[in-house]
Order: sequence, then structure tokens, then C-alpha cells
Amino acid sequence: MKKILFAALLATVIGYSANAADVKSGPQTGEALPGAFEPFNITGPAAGEESCLYCRFGKDPTVMVFARSQSEGLTKLIGKIEKAVVANKAASLGSAVIYLDTADGIKSSAKKIAEDGKIKETILACIKPADIEEDYKLTKEADVTILLYTNRKVQVNVTFKAGELTEAAAEKVIADLPKILPTK
Repeated sequence: MKKILFAALLATVIGYSANAADVKSGPQTGEALPGAFEPFNITGPAAGEESCLYCRFGKDPTVMVFARSQSEGLTKLIGKIEKAVVANKAASLGSAVIYLDTADGIKSSAKKIAEDGKIKETILACIKPADIEEDYKLTKEADVTILLYTNRKVQVNVTFKAGELTEAAAEKVIADLPKILPTK
């Protein structure tokens, strides 16, 4: 009897922990993107300029990541996104990682990630949090908010608190790409 009660209690605690860890950030699945914004593009065709990524990707399938900090998990995710974009060029898959920080340190870190990882297709950019948080409903509890969308409508929204984005979690995000890619 004690084992059954302990198992029930453990299941309740684990379930509660999973729900407590959930953070809602960004437009949710089924919602339209709020609209244009102009981050400073660190890499890509408009490197060194403010340029609208919402406008650039239009209705094409897109992976858009908003990050508050740089981490090993984010670096691995960027590499996986880059490979997916190259592999799905015919589908016009676009991608961008927008840091919610405009400090010089984040810019130099992003440039190094792009150079070291040979990131050519995924645009790395940055923006002041105040310029996007409200419109895009980006919460401060979310370290990384990932949107997979097509036709400017979110098909997948995945959010991570600081330290939660692992390589395995990045793989799960990439596994959701078929939800935005055209069927053959």
C-alpha cells in the first residue's frame, strides 16, 4: 500500500513539476505573427543593418528563434537549423535567431558562432527587448522561444527556460519541421 501511495504522490509531483516548468512565450500555435520588426542583422544579406525579418521571410516556412542569452544548447540548435535550411532550400525554408540583447558582446559572440559553425543561411540578429517583447508576447521567464511558422501562422511554439535547451530538445524541434514544410 505504501508503494502505491508513494508512486501516486511521485506521479503528482512529477506532473506538477512539468506543468510548473511550462512557460508560455510568443505567439501560440494557430496564431498569426504580430507583424514587422527590424532587428540589427549581425549576419546574412543585410549584415550591419536593421532589416525586417518578418518581411524577408514573408509567407515561406520559417524557423524563428528569440533568445535572451547564448548557450551551448542554442549553438547546437543553430547548427541543426542551418543543416535543415540547406537540406530544404527547394522548400524556401528560412531561419533566424534574434537575440533579445544588443550589447557588443552578443554581436561578437554571434559572429564567432557563425564563423565557427559555417552558418551562412541562418540569419543571426539582435534587438532591444523593449522593441519586440510586447508585440510578440515574449515573456522574461523564457530564455529561448522558438516559432515554426508558414504563411505567417505559427504551427509550433516551443519555449525553454534558462538551461533547458539541450541537444536532445533541439532534435525534437527539428523533428517538427515537417509541420511547416510543403508536402511533396
